[in-house]
Amino acid sequence: MKTTKLFLSLIVICLLLTDCTYDENTLLIEDLPQNQQQFNQKQSNSIMPVKSKNVLIIEYGKSTGENIKSYLRDKYDIVKYETCDCSNKRIEKWEFPVGTEIEGRKEDLAQEGGVEGTEYQLFYQNENTTLSNNNITQNISLISSYIKPINTDATIAILDTGIDINKLQIKDPFLYNNSANTSLCDDEENPEIIGWDFVNHDNNPFDDNGHGTIITDILKSKLDGDGFSDYQILPVKVFNDLGKGNTFDILCGYLYAVDKPEVSLINMSFGWYHYPSHLLSKFIAENPNILHITSAGNHNINNDITKHFPSSIPHSNVLAVGSYGIKQVNNDQKVFKSDFSNYGFTSVDFLSKGENISFYNPETNDYITVDGTSYAAPRVTAIAMEYFSEGYELPNQMIQQLYLNATLLEDANELPVKFFDRIIQ
Repeated sequence: MKTTKLFLSLIVICLLLTDCTYDENTLLIEDLPQNQQQFNQKQSNSIMPVKSKNVLIIEYGKSTGENIKSYLRDKYDIVKYETCDCSNKRIEKWEFPVGTEIEGRKEDLAQEGGVEGTEYQLFYQNENTTLSNNNITQNISLISSYIKPINTDATIAILDTGIDINKLQIKDPFLYNNSANTSLCDDEENPEIIGWDFVNHDNNPFDDNGHGTIITDILKSKLDGDGFSDYQILPVKVFNDLGKGNTFDILCGYLYAVDKPEVSLINMSFGWYHYPSHLLSKFIAENPNILHITSAGNHNINNDITKHFPSSIPHSNVLAVGSYGIKQVNNDQKVFKSDFSNYGFTSVDFLSKGENISFYNPETNDYITVDGTSYAAPRVTAIAMEYFSEGYELPNQMIQQLYLNATLLEDANELPVKFFDRIIQ
């Protein structure tokens, strides 16, 4: 990107200033160096997610009452606090006075009764951003016309930038039908319908960026093209119009998704480096029957060495997907890891097609082409859902079927990932 050096300089300067604070409207760096040798500690420090200097995320115990929560907020002189949308009271975002020594507060809170965990508030850039600038919004009546008439256990949650229904190629009913459940988000003015927008705090997860819509289109086109119709999609918006997100919104969106009993797979086409989310890892471990399909990252680095999250979360129900491409070698077409794709023999499972992905926008009657591991992941999610629909409902069963039915490569095409001799087409 032409702006990379400018923004890199700004971030480095910011890190050197003791009174520098992070502005949520500042674009984060998304371009990492293109080889592992360049990715040294000094450079990686300058492109890590930006950590808030006065905000912590607090996880309460299940039995922690409101009186204890109020006592703790008063004890730690909280300026303000925020709970997740949709009645989830498990975590809160606490803002401390400017100048608070946040690391010390984090350590103190870890010893408090009623507190199960703490985490820093980080700000992230979605790794693949495709800006959308045609639609301002989508109305509720349009959304309602694409709701699945009957709920199904074959439900895929997509944590991303939302969905723009106008830009999808196939528009039969496919959206999550909330009417079958007691809504966690209902109020008279803002009733839950198909999913939720944790960025703007409303019931319309409209995609004003474009990334989530392409993810949805890839997934839906694969399922529909293979003749599968017994599924539904739950859009959960946790990234804004610039593709930026933060830890609290991602955690709130995740807890919202897993509260839906029908959700069996979660597509997470985003990621960051260095900072493991202990709370996200804990929540994923608590949902062993949900398969989490993640993108491996787009910076041609070894995730075994430089951890990329959430794809490097080491749980058996997390599947990390990189990207492959095809090159001409001696008059033959050979499969290679995409030049941009991250890899790792222990941290990345499969490669799938993430190069030259064509997306047709029916609104403008033209095509765009996108590249990235973000776009490889939903294809794998779709195929995993097909196995789920065939009765392979546990994550290890779906992964086993993905392995058994993957395309086996020639020995010369061994790839630098866990399942090195096969790809998912």
